[in-house]
Amino acid sequence: MTAIITDRIKDTLTTHLFNELTGTRIGDSDNYYSVAVGRSQQYDPVGNQDIASSPSNTTREERLFRYNMQSVKLVEAFSFVIPTYDWAANTVYSAYNDNVAGQPATSYYVRTNDNNVYLCVRTGKNATGTTQVSTVKPDHTDTTLTAETDGYVWKFLYTITTANSNSFLTSEFMPVKFVDSAIATDPEFSQYSVQNAAIAKQIVGYRVTTAGGPYTSAPAITVSGDGTGAKARAILSATGSIAAIEVGDSASAPIVSCMGTNYDNATVSISSASLAGGGTAAKAVPIFSPKAGLGADPRKDLRSTSLMLNIKPAGTETGNWITGNDYRQIGVFKNLLLYDSAGKFTTGSGLALNRMRLTTLPGVGAISFANDVELTGGTSGAKAWLDFYDDSNTLMYHQDEYTGFDSFQNGETVTVEGYTASTLTIDSALVNPIVDRFSGDLLYIDNRATATTRDAGQTEDIKIVIKL
Repeated sequence: MTAIITDRIKDTLTTHLFNELTGTRIGDSDNYYSVAVGRSQQYDPVGNQDIASSPSNTTREERLFRYNMQSVKLVEAFSFVIPTYDWAANTVYSAYNDNVAGQPATSYYVRTNDNNVYLCVRTGKNATGTTQVSTVKPDHTDTTLTAETDGYVWKFLYTITTANSNSFLTSEFMPVKFVDSAIATDPEFSQYSVQNAAIAKQIVGYRVTTAGGPYTSAPAITVSGDGTGAKARAILSATGSIAAIEVGDSASAPIVSCMGTNYDNATVSISSASLAGGGTAAKAVPIFSPKAGLGADPRKDLRSTSLMLNIKPAGTETGNWITGNDYRQIGVFKNLLLYDSAGKFTTGSGLALNRMRLTTLPGVGAISFANDVELTGGTSGAKAWLDFYDDSNTLMYHQDEYTGFDSFQNGETVTVEGYTASTLTIDSALVNPIVDRFSGDLLYIDNRATATTRDAGQTEDIKIVIKL
């Protein structure tokens, strides 16, 4: 027995998460998502190796991530995304097909250098049905469906706005969204117009399942079903078989009206009148649009089941993001709590590191951060990794399975590996962090192959794609 998870459940789960992020009240009406970074020390500090491994889907892996957390920031922007496919001349593009899963390697949609996104309704073919490369870049931004001179028919879906490009466009992914409303001066009005012009349950193409033939001339084709208006014509190959069936009863027929409307089922009947004696009858099946029609919701047209989350931490984030060190892990949390509080972390940025305050001030930059040096308590024997030292005589640190979890004590001396300039004495052994790193649901872990180093003048652009 075999089974599949359909795109509908993927779409449902992704939409659920998207709606929680936008504040649409589903289930718990008070959900907050944040991005966390951490792990300043090497992946294997004992062996002096820094090779990332793929995280395992275990509760221990989640716990290890929490040990290493440095800082968190609430998600600032989010969007459905799809793989980026840029239009390039002399490339073959597939037409939309309801018999293809996901986003195939031979794409049925493209982004142009104008940041316009188009869906391929018809692949260009010559007089004998041979597939042609695309040579004419689509540039219309209205609701028309007109064949280009290379035979391709493109449907304009939307333009990626500057704001969405800055937050979500990468070489691998690009944003896609549904526009709830827009006025004529809005940058998304053209997409809104396309959405409103969509025609439900159309037949947008035909798939030849048996080429048949030889036919002495192109056979007549009839489309019957529970909808109305669909028309089609056959294109014969050089040997008389059916190379393709296109929408419209002639090459100049208006494409949109010949797609018909309101079809849930349809039969394609191919006349045998021009079939040569002893020939084989051709067969074909219709290709249906999404129920609401092509363009009604580009997320469904382009089969998006992925979300991108974006944050842009700037400098120290008022002391909540450390500088002068690095991180190797990125995670996504739902509903982190404030430290020692039942309240949720709901604003801005937060520090997750333990802190201790010293009675003496060794001076900014006096402590080496090389190889994330160890802290050792002179009386307690407690150990930790030093993450950051600021000018308020505060050491920020974390502990893991390597250091153990013994507690530092007030009044004891603390040794910083590699530092001998003066004796350091602990005044307050535990200054609470802002967020409780052991709270919330950890939804995503990424072990980065290369550590990211931060400085006070740096603004990062962290993009996370959650793909179902």
